[in-house]
Amino acid sequence: LVSGYSGIGKSALIYEVYKPVTQHRGYFAAGKFDQFQRSVPYRAVSQVLADLVEQIQTEDKDAVARWRETIQKAVAPNGKLLTDLVPELELLIGPQPDVAALDPSEAENRFQLTIVNFISVFCRPEHPLVLFLDDLQWANPASLRLREVLLTSELRSLFLIGAYRDNEVDATHPLQLSIGRMRKEGVPISEVALQPLSPQHLSQLLCDALRTTPERAASLTHLLFQKTGGNPSF
Repeated sequence: LVSGYSGIGKSALIYEVYKPVTQHRGYFAAGKFDQFQRSVPYRAVSQVLADLVEQIQTEDKDAVARWRETIQKAVAPNGKLLTDLVPELELLIGPQPDVAALDPSEAENRFQLTIVNFISVFCRPEHPLVLFLDDLQWANPASLRLREVLLTSELRSLFLIGAYRDNEVDATHPLQLSIGRMRKEGVPISEVALQPLSPQHLSQLLCDALRTTPERAASLTHLLFQKTGGNPSF
């Protein structure tokens, strides 16, 4: 979990993971929750799954055929739940049969299990999977429950990264309650809280950019720190 104010550099830091992961034949997929679409269930999750599908489709024909067969077996007989969520998936595994109607609670459990089965296809020592969910402060309860299911399942070779604005998440926020439940389940959680740049860091940045000395940059350093509070984006 990476926390900090908006613009502090959470996403920039996390995307540094992309290069070493892909160099080791791993997959990196990302999704982002939206402040104005909280009512859309699994918004960021659908982006993650679509990202994975797009990566698969760039591989050679034999590899795509193997993925198609493996995914079809993993999500059967509930593949339509995923193709409805991620239309791009239907291009890979074809049209899926309708699923039986269930009561809401059972339907949610079935849906989440189907997603876990799909994701499990990618979680292998030879090609580990990194999933990045951004702006968790806007995640809806269903998406938070799915994170818990993923992290308390038997999946291996999976690294889940989440980012959130800690100034928008208090002790009673659904995200904090979810984190508390996962800790009770024994899920190992590492937390990184990003802080603003210090005046010293800002001075180093200016000296490098302007090819000058700390003494000559002092007044500009002071002014910029006053204006931005050391927020890298600002």
